[in-house]
Amino acid sequence: MSQYIHQREKKELQQILARYDSGKSDDLLAVLDTFLSDETHQTASDLHRRLRARGLQLTLPFVQQALNIFCQLGFACCKRFEGQEPVYEHQHLGHHHDHLICTRCGRVEEFVNPQIEDLQSKVAQDKGFVPLQHRMEIYGLCGPCSEERGTAVPLCDAEPGERLIICGHIGGAELNRRLNDMGLNTGAEVEVLARNSGPIILACRGSRLALGRGMSKKIMVTSKAKSKTD
Repeated sequence: MSQYIHQREKKELQQILARYDSGKSDDLLAVLDTFLSDETHQTASDLHRRLRARGLQLTLPFVQQALNIFCQLGFACCKRFEGQEPVYEHQHLGHHHDHLICTRCGRVEEFVNPQIEDLQSKVAQDKGFVPLQHRMEIYGLCGPCSEERGTAVPLCDAEPGERLIICGHIGGAELNRRLNDMGLNTGAEVEVLARNSGPIILACRGSRLALGRGMSKKIMVTSKAKSKTD
C-alpha cells in the first residue's frame, strides 16, 4: 500500500481520537505508524519488538491495547489461525484477501482470486442470502516445506488433513501381515485425521484406524499429487 494511504489512515485515527479526548493519542499514533510500516501479519510481540527497535519504550500490554483499539475502530483486524498466536493485519478500505497457512512452518500467504469472490457472491445470491463478510483459510504445506520434506516420508511426519498413498514400509513379514489385515497395503489411500501425543488416527477405506507411533514410523507415504507425477 502507498505511503499516501498510510498517512491518510493516521490522520483519520487522529481525528477519531480527538473526538473522544484520548490521553494516549500520541502513543497510539506512534504504534499505528509502526504497524502500518509493515504489510506482513504481526503478533503483538512482533510489533512490540519493532517499536523498541525504533526507540519507543512502550509496554507490551499497551501495544496489545492499541491493537485492540485499532480493531475496534476499523484500522486493523485480528486473525486466529489454527495452532498459532493471534496475528493482526491492516484493514485497508475496499481491500479483501484470503489466506494460505502452512501447518508445518506457520507461514501465512495472502491471495486474491476474483473468480472465487464472484462464485461466493453467486452462491449467496442463489440461496437468497445477503453476505456481509467472509474469510477463506486454506491449510496445507507451503512450497519450501513440501520440498524439504521430500517425496516419501514416514507416516508419523504427515500433517492432519493430508491425503496420502502408502508406498511401502520398513519392516518384515509380520508387519506386512498386520498392515494388510488393516487394509494398509501398498497403494492404499489414507487421510490423517489427528496427530498428537497419542496414536495417529487415520481414515482408510471408510473406516477409522489408530496406529501407534512405532508402527507409523515404519510406514512410508507420499502425497497423492506427487504419486501422480512420479
